[in-house]
Amino acid sequence: MMFLQSWPLGSWGVTIGAYIAANTGGLGSGAFSSGFIGYSTLAAAVGSLVSPYLVGVVGDRLVPPRWLLAGLNLASAAAAMGLLASESEFAFFVWLCVYFQCYFPVVTLCNTIGLANLNRPEQEFPLLRLYGAIGWIAAGVFVGFAWPWMFGSSIESLRTPFAIGAVANLAMAIYALTLPRTGPAVRLDTGPPLPRRQAGKLLADPKLRWFLVASFFACVPSMAYNNFCNPFLNHTKFPAPAAVMTLGQLSEIAVLATMPMVLRRLSLGSLYVWGMAAWVARYGLLTAAAGTGVAWPVYLAILLHGPCFAFIYVVGPMLADRFTNHQDRGAAQGLYAVASSGLGHVVGALAVGAMQAAVLTPDGVNPPPYDWTTFWAIASAVSVVSLVVLFRCVNPSRHSPTTD
Repeated sequence: MMFLQSWPLGSWGVTIGAYIAANTGGLGSGAFSSGFIGYSTLAAAVGSLVSPYLVGVVGDRLVPPRWLLAGLNLASAAAAMGLLASESEFAFFVWLCVYFQCYFPVVTLCNTIGLANLNRPEQEFPLLRLYGAIGWIAAGVFVGFAWPWMFGSSIESLRTPFAIGAVANLAMAIYALTLPRTGPAVRLDTGPPLPRRQAGKLLADPKLRWFLVASFFACVPSMAYNNFCNPFLNHTKFPAPAAVMTLGQLSEIAVLATMPMVLRRLSLGSLYVWGMAAWVARYGLLTAAAGTGVAWPVYLAILLHGPCFAFIYVVGPMLADRFTNHQDRGAAQGLYAVASSGLGHVVGALAVGAMQAAVLTPDGVNPPPYDWTTFWAIASAVSVVSLVVLFRCVNPSRHSPTTD
């Protein structure tokens, strides 16, 4: 499940920045304006603002999650084809919004199905997510290495990855129907509670409220790396950027594989804070690489993807699961997605869009300066602020290490 669900976005999520950059201003089709790489990330953030929570409530109370998973993957395939056919910035952004309105509920549904079918979630869930990293790597290697090897040219700045992603979404839609029966937790004839009432019940827990605040700040800095590392590698002439970035997923696999052992000694809260510290180190390395032109800090920054991703985006759902019961599991995962991938990424997207327009591709400046040193330095400063806030909101001592 995790492997197939990670492949669609893994096929074009890394290269979309290169595609937009190749068609910005006077380049390529010229369909995109200055700053659109950054502002396009708003589509992903908007997709996490409402739909994950609403779909979580529906999955808890009305419709079996596997049915929702199949339907949302079909809609994602249609949206990916819309991206493939778009000829204007507006149409491209609309289809991007549609895609992520479907994609982020799918992530929460996969978490819900996984957590509901594991005997020891805190020991086994990281291993389940490991297969998602393998799927992302497979997609990146296919786009970055296998396709050029088979057909003789790179497709990282072309539309082709959107078509590959659409086919993968169709495959996942079919597979979703074979997943174990999970939920809904409440029978139809009992009547579903209003989503607003269910959210109010969950947010009455002060520990969950503070955790959601922490999740917001934890996810703000990630947008700079997620959307500009690939354009940075392409601009600085790194070979096979999409494939090089899969080193991050190899790191992620190593971290996820060892997390059950680590959690016997460290608390979930501690790992969450260490994850934010890894983001600080990552942006410091990228700033040094951009300023000196040396390659090794870039590779180290990519290899930090393991703790950066796993300690924030895998530990986060596990912490959210601690604050609820099984009947409200989907809604709690949805609230976490709203706070982290929703509000956190909205603020992050607005920030990196402004950063791009200011120091990378400012209007009226030809050729654009691409001041990567300043760009990564700003991201580093933002991550330091987030680390301080996160440490104040999440007391690591509250969450004891897991035991058998």
